[in-house]
Amino acid sequence: MNQPAPDREESAPPEAAGALRADAVASRERILAAAQALRGDRRVSMGEIAAAAGVGRSTLYRHFATREVLQRALEAHDDVGQSVPTGRVATLPFRAPGQLGRDRPLALEVTHILDEVPPHLVPDQLVAEARRAGGVAVALYIVDIDGSQLLRLAGSEEFPDALPEPPALGPEIVPEGMPAYVDRLRQRLPGCYCEPLWLRGRVTGLLLCMGTPMAPLDDIAKQGAAALELANDYTDHIEAARRRKPTTPAAEIQQNLFPPRVVRIQGAQLAGGLLPSYDVGGDWFDFVDNRDGAWIAIADTVGTGPTAAGLGASALGALRAARRSGHTLEQALATMHETVCQLGNPEFHVSVLAARWRAATQTLTWVNCGHAPPYLADIDGNLIELQSPHHPPLGGGGERELQFTATQRVLHSDERIILVTDGITGRRMEGGGRFGSDGIAKAIAGLEHPTAAATAMAVLQAVTDCWREPLEDDGTVAVLAIE
Repeated sequence: MNQPAPDREESAPPEAAGALRADAVASRERILAAAQALRGDRRVSMGEIAAAAGVGRSTLYRHFATREVLQRALEAHDDVGQSVPTGRVATLPFRAPGQLGRDRPLALEVTHILDEVPPHLVPDQLVAEARRAGGVAVALYIVDIDGSQLLRLAGSEEFPDALPEPPALGPEIVPEGMPAYVDRLRQRLPGCYCEPLWLRGRVTGLLLCMGTPMAPLDDIAKQGAAALELANDYTDHIEAARRRKPTTPAAEIQQNLFPPRVVRIQGAQLAGGLLPSYDVGGDWFDFVDNRDGAWIAIADTVGTGPTAAGLGASALGALRAARRSGHTLEQALATMHETVCQLGNPEFHVSVLAARWRAATQTLTWVNCGHAPPYLADIDGNLIELQSPHHPPLGGGGERELQFTATQRVLHSDERIILVTDGITGRRMEGGGRFGSDGIAKAIAGLEHPTAAATAMAVLQAVTDCWREPLEDDGTVAVLAIE
């Protein structure tokens, strides 16, 4: 077995030891800062912490061999920070009803909040609870549906209405981008304190405080994230606040089809995103984690506007119905094909790539029905087009019954599967040409930490940047990254 490389600090010549020790201290502090920003969800992997800190995994494990060691270091770091005088005059802390705190029940409880607070007032209630507990001005921000801005949903008007360029896929902040974004926020709003709203490994919003709160707000943020998710089903207020401009009816249908943009599953990460978010309406992606493995699908419907959105909703509804009826991948595609055919328009068709990931055997099984091929990014960053049998798009004027042949491949740690619609590969570029697979390869080539979310963001950003003109078609990407 190969021996691990010696630490830089230990192998350095004496004259360089001081500089390298300083470098090691800086790396350790970056790791602690990243872990602090991501500590709201223990499902954040050590690899994602390394990515957020801007260090390699080997550097992370040299400093902190296990998560438990890192947790103890964080607690010690907190104690040191609390013992340092701040030079500020302490104010009397506000106390919420029920004495908010970790050691007793919270007044804000997800199971009761909708019985006590109207859904459209849940954001204001969350801010009020945070203000009472922290004794500082507080605002609640959520992400615009295209991921371009944080928008103030509730709280003090002294905070900006919008904060630009969060590291987001649609309306969710990518966890590994949080530490760097918090630093940027503090440059714009010196002295601000940020508490992420975590929900199943996703950051769905931020509590932004003017100064350090007098009491921890992490419990309130966790309760608030779940409460907002529940309230969103009962009011338009939250979704309306995510939109900087009106969406088309087709795009509104499309937005309601999407799953969470960032998902952790056994042995892997999933992430997806779409451009544009306010128009068009033909593409969708979907993933879900079931007992029989994770299902992943991406689709492009013919046409644009309400017709394409309705066709896409019908196809996705058929897929979900088949999944929930215990069907196989091939049976699910047959159900989708039959559903599109029953719509009675020979021009209707849907290109689909549907797949299943089984962590126990490390296998990906997929069927491609008239869609762009899947791409494999290997551990060295090479992009490989994966071959599989050709099947026609679902529906249309073809055969009423189709036979499907699935393809299997064993995937390895640090490999990624990248699925895109033709709005990505067919995107026109400044000066001519199309984005194509070369554009995907270039977009992901510079990624130091190739997580699923970072890969999806890199592809979408490259598609946006390659031409100043707006997209002519939806551009959609879904990524499976093996841990």
